[in-house]
Amino acid sequence: MAAFAAVYERYALRVHAWAAHVLGAGSADDAVQEVFIRVWRKAHQFDPERGRFSTWLMAIARHHIVRELERSGRRRRIAADDVDAALRSAVDPEPGLDERASSSEQQRTLGRAMAGLPSEQRRVLVLGYFLGMTQSQMSRELGVPLGTVKKRVRLALRKLRVALTGPDEAAPRLRVMTDE
Repeated sequence: MAAFAAVYERYALRVHAWAAHVLGAGSADDAVQEVFIRVWRKAHQFDPERGRFSTWLMAIARHHIVRELERSGRRRRIAADDVDAALRSAVDPEPGLDERASSSEQQRTLGRAMAGLPSEQRRVLVLGYFLGMTQSQMSRELGVPLGTVKKRVRLALRKLRVALTGPDEAAPRLRVMTDE
C-alpha cells in the first residue's frame, strides 16, 4: 500500500493538471480518481520490459481522458496557447533522482525541439498524442484538409527525429513488408 501511495503522490498532480486542461477543472478530480483506480486494478499488467512505469500510467490517463471527452460529447477548439499549456502541464514537476539523472538532458532536448517546431506542426502532435485524435479528427478540428494534417505530422516527426538523433541517424529507413 505504501508503494501505491508513493505512486499517487508522485503522479496525481500531473494527471490532475492534464485532466483539468482537457476536461475542465470540475472533472479533473474524478478523472484522477478513475485513473488511479485503473492503475490499482491493472498493476499486474505493467511489464517493465515494455517500457517505463510513467509511460504506462500516463497512457492509462490519456485513454481515460479521451474517453471522458468523447463520452461527454464535448469538443473544443485547440489554440496554439492551449497546446503550449498542455505541454507544460504534462511535464513531471519533480522527477525522481534516477529519472533526473537519466533523462534530464533528453527532456531538455525534446522540449527545445518541440518549441522549435512551427505552431501548426506542434499542434498536430499534441492533438494526436495528448488528445488521442486521429488525423481525420485533426483535419475536422483544425479545419484543414487531411493531406495538410498528414504533411504537418510527417514534417514534425522528421524534425524531432533530427533534433533527437542527429541528421545522419534520422535518414529514412526502408521497411520490408513480408507475408509472414
